[in-house]
Amino acid sequence: MLKQPAISNFDGIRAEYCISDFIVRASDGILVLYVPKDKVSDKAQKGFVSLKQLNNLQRKLKIEFDTSTEIVLLDADSLIKVGEGFVALLKSTFPDIITDARISFLNAHRVSATIVLSEFVDNSKKEAVEAFLTAVLTPAHIELQALQWDEVELPSLIEILTTTKKFQPVKLDNLYDFLSKDYPALRIGWLNKQLDKLIKKKFLIRERDTETYAMTALGLNLLPKIASRNSSDIVRALDLGRRKW
Repeated sequence: MLKQPAISNFDGIRAEYCISDFIVRASDGILVLYVPKDKVSDKAQKGFVSLKQLNNLQRKLKIEFDTSTEIVLLDADSLIKVGEGFVALLKSTFPDIITDARISFLNAHRVSATIVLSEFVDNSKKEAVEAFLTAVLTPAHIELQALQWDEVELPSLIEILTTTKKFQPVKLDNLYDFLSKDYPALRIGWLNKQLDKLIKKKFLIRERDTETYAMTALGLNLLPKIASRNSSDIVRALDLGRRKW
């Protein structure tokens, strides 16, 4: 059993400030107070404690009892389960572009989110995802404090063309195998969409009988101008508005 610190009415303080546990750190004698995040709110209210209240408590303990403290906010099982529910909603609503997501509760009413994308998406789709997440959080009285996008590395249209040229005529599965060696996150459905875009641009053709892809004259005339696979001129020519494709 932990020894109670030399603070009068410490049990009452624990109850008032939602302190679930404590330790006295042996290395420096600091009193570490643990508070579950699901008990922390932006403002003081019954059953919760605010960060401002916790800061005031630290000052009070220092002034009145000469006790230095450190507050540690603990992830609560209840919030973890709520966050998992939000992640499931995101993945089921946007299955084509969201691979995974992480919802981190800063307190009971604020979250930060990281969304892992399976492919390049334009700003309009990101805005749709953010709007959906906000709409889901709002009825639960939860504010989206920060949103980050984790975009996977995928081959450019240049690399898809040059790889097709190298192995043509090539089937989709084989092209996928070649490219996925350098891009583990590559999905065959995404690659198929990029090939369709290149066909529309008349850089590739698809033979129906053999289900293979090959370069067109336009594509072959384009590629020799590439000094490197990231040539800025070709990037502009091929990626001319991914948003338009």
